Amino acid sequence: MKNLFNTIIILTLLFSCGETVKKTEDRAENLTEIDPQNKEKTVANRGDNTTYLCKINGEDWGYTSADGLVSRNSSTNKRTATITFIKKLEKGSESIQLEYNVDANTLTRVLAELKRPDKDGNLFTNFYNQSADRLDRNPEASMSGTVTLSEDQRVVAGNALFTVQNDFEKDKLGNKGDLLITVSDLNFSGVSYSDTDDLKKLFKK
Repeated sequence: MKNLFNTIIILTLLFSCGETVKKTEDRAENLTEIDPQNKEKTVANRGDNTTYLCKINGEDWGYTSADGLVSRNSSTNKRTATITFIKKLEKGSESIQLEYNVDANTLTRVLAELKRPDKDGNLFTNFYNQSADRLDRNPEASMSGTVTLSEDQRVVAGNALFTVQNDFEKDKLGNKGDLLITVSDLNFSGVSYSDTDDLKKLFKK
């Protein structure tokens, strides 16, 4: 019975996440919370369906879809918000994922998958991964950020600033500057999210 319950939850999450992108696009036209500077960049980039999100090592980076998921740890009762931004490319995609402790209102983990050139000039995916509880292992790494949930509208807003090192196939990189990325000016709002608490309430009825 427990396995059946878990299977239903997973299927429901997959369905809800599939609807998230459409909800995000629908809400984008009515968004009033976007910072004016970011709004100008959003409008300017609308032709290629890319919304400005942040700067990576000083260069603009935008996303083509975004969604969120709020979950609760059954042991600690801690709520975690995971926000994922995806940028579709001609070949493949890039992404930035942010994980927040909702109760403490802090950024706890970041994961970035970015295309960077190797020594032959060919692009390949690089992984930048950092948790807040392991910052002491990398003196160059840092992170901060906050998140706000609008539970009546099921949208999330937040910000982040972080520096993360690449520890995956770093010997292949053609540019030593790509060993470390600094993400700044990252602000978002109006991103739709699903909450696993909603699913639990449905099964209690």
